[in-house]
This record gives sequence, C-alpha cells and structure tokens, in this order.
Amino acid sequence: MGSKKREKQENGTISKKPKQLACAEESCTPSTSGRGYTVSIAVAASCIENAQNLELATLLAGQIARAAAIFNVDEVVVLDDSPAKQPGHVSSAAALFARVLQFMETPQYLKKALIPMHPDLKYAGVLPPLDAPHHLRSTEWGPYREGVVRRSAKGEGSFIDVGLDKDAHIPQASLMAARQGVRLTLSMGEQPLPATVQGQQVLRGQLALPTDPRERGGLYWGYITRIAPSLQAMLEQCPFYGGYSLTVGTSERGERTPACQLDLGAFRHLLVVFGGPQGLEYLNTCFDQGSRTIRSEEAILISLAFLQPAVTAATAPPQ
Repeated sequence: MGSKKREKQENGTISKKPKQLACAEESCTPSTSGRGYTVSIAVAASCIENAQNLELATLLAGQIARAAAIFNVDEVVVLDDSPAKQPGHVSSAAALFARVLQFMETPQYLKKALIPMHPDLKYAGVLPPLDAPHHLRSTEWGPYREGVVRRSAKGEGSFIDVGLDKDAHIPQASLMAARQGVRLTLSMGEQPLPATVQGQQVLRGQLALPTDPRERGGLYWGYITRIAPSLQAMLEQCPFYGGYSLTVGTSERGERTPACQLDLGAFRHLLVVFGGPQGLEYLNTCFDQGSRTIRSEEAILISLAFLQPAVTAATAPPQ
C-alpha cells in the first residue's frame, strides 16, 4: 500500500487506488461452503528429546508445523511423554516443542508483539514459514485477518494492528473483552473500508470468532497448540465442543487397510495420535516399509497423506 494517498468518495469507499492490495490467491478464494469438522494431531514430545541438539530439535518441530499446515490440521497436541518429566511440571522437550509450534503458527507481523524472546527460539527464525492463508502479506487483502490490540479505550473502541499501513478499528460495542496485546480474528470485508476515528486513519473491521474463517469461509486458519501431560488429559481436555468424535492411532504394526478402502464415516472432531518409538496399535499407514523405523516427522507426513482422501470424503454430522 505504501504511503500514497487515495481519492475517496463521500461514503468513505475507495474510488481510486494508486497501489491496490492484491487478493491473496489462496486466502481470498474460499470454498463455496465452510468446513464444519476439525482435524487434530497428537505428537509425543519424546521425538524432540531424542534430537542431538537445539538446532536439530527446532528443525524437527518446524517440519511438524509445516506438515500440520500442509494438511489443514486445526490442533496440535504435544503429548508430554518425556521420562525425565517431574510430576506436575512440563518437560523441557514439550515446552520447546510447543514454543516452536506457536512461533510458526503466528503471522509474521504479530510475532514481535505476541512471541516473547526465549532461548528455545534461538534458531526458530531460520525455519521456513508456514505461508498459511492467515499469514497475509502487507500487499494482500483477505476477508479475515489476524491482529493484536494496540490500544483500547472506552468510547473509542479498539485499534488493531493487522499488518497493514493502517490499523483496523472495531467499535467498543463489538469488542467484548479485548485488552492491549490480545490476539483477535477480524472480519475485514471484501475490500478495504477506510474511516477516520479520533483523527486517525483506520480500516473498518468487525470482531469475528477464530473459527469463522473455517466454518463460514472454508479457509484454513492455522492450528492451536496445547500440551497434554497424559493420554487421559489429551482426550479429556479437548477444546472442541463435545470432544473428539473419532480417534485414530498409527503404527507399523497396526491394521493394514488400503487408503482407497478406508472409510472414517461421519465425524466432527478427528484426532490422529502419533506415539513414541513403541507406537500405537491401530492403523498402519505405510505398508512394507524398507527402513526398520519411521521417524515422527516422516510418519506425520505419510499418515496425513494416507488419511486425506478419507478425511475429505467424510461429512460432519449436524450439531
């Protein structure tokens, strides 16, 4: 957008744009209908603990984050199975894993405001970005955008940094409970709607639910990250209403069902679990493997690719 001035009509819409925001190719072409189901993966933190150093551990976590984004995963659960974990505490491996996952998922223009500096993130800056639909560039426009509250005051509404040359503004009536530094999902409309609030040039926005881009627009909108101290907590602390309706475990010793014959049926919230070196005795997604072992980052890519046709063919039951 730069600093070039725009000519505006009396109603505030743009009549001329010297440099128009381009519609992001993927972000601005949602499916004709929203997606009602979610896909979660649970990955054992021990895969990070087995890495030889911090740089390799960071690379491994980044590869898993990329796999999650490629296959439209909505939640990544870090299963804290570290043998060195102290009772009631999170292991260093699980904490590192979760920090890198959160760093990768956060849009580039929000990292400074939302991700505090930490030794675990020493090498995170060199990881390849997710380039997900919610990681919009400053030259792109989309119907939704992630932002962080710059300031909020009674009677003024809230000014939100959305990675553009102008802040977005939402009125206090639609704000609910946003504070400075809080991450929000905003509905921005199909084109920029400029306005002037308290003498500041802003873009009009509306507060949206974090699930709106997926449920209403059919857009992939990143994943949430949580740490589960046990298998029981992994299942019981599901953040989705009604809990997981289908759970699938993976193992080279599991059932050998060809992908073309796999039928997951109707589900609303799917959880795919990747265990530690011992695996889980459920579904084999890589037949006749040539290596004695399949690494976690490899298993995730293989399994999600194996499951994708069945996932996309499944329909979410009515709520």
